[in-house]
Amino acid sequence: MEELISPPYEFNGMRSLPLILASIILAICLLISGCVQPAVQPQTTPATPAPGTVFTPQAVQSQPASQTCSLVPEQTQQVPVDESVSVTVNRNTISENPTITTTFNGGKGLGMVERMDVTVVRSDCVTEHGERVNPGMGASVTLMGTTKTDRVIVGITMTSGIQYTVIDKDYPFPQGA
Repeated sequence: MEELISPPYEFNGMRSLPLILASIILAICLLISGCVQPAVQPQTTPATPAPGTVFTPQAVQSQPASQTCSLVPEQTQQVPVDESVSVTVNRNTISENPTITTTFNGGKGLGMVERMDVTVVRSDCVTEHGERVNPGMGASVTLMGTTKTDRVIVGITMTSGIQYTVIDKDYPFPQGA
């Protein structure tokens, strides 16, 4: 007596093979693309305020609590005469709102300034930073100070890429204000 043995599964010929191969290739592609490519980080571009507007950023704690900050001004750099600019720093005398406003006043280098960076190192060791891109006459940056002596550092970057520190000075809060 002849016994017919059937396999535990039936292979439906050539119709199933392309489907199986396509599934395997798709799975391999998904694994490779997920493992090889780094995650893409979204880039944000800060908005440039209109000339004459005030930029007020948030305070940033730049020093760990165990370190002390330096309120000692360092030497500034002399900008060449043909690129000279004028920058002024003023303190608000109201103790509830002791802001420090830095204003770009222009000069011979007016069209050559790409950016003005302002850093305030407060007496409580909190550091604040603000900037103006392509500042025009009257462009200002307002940062929060304290009712004590705060250090203000102003740097300018020229279109040539050269950077100058034009102000690095302590500004005490006016007494009797």
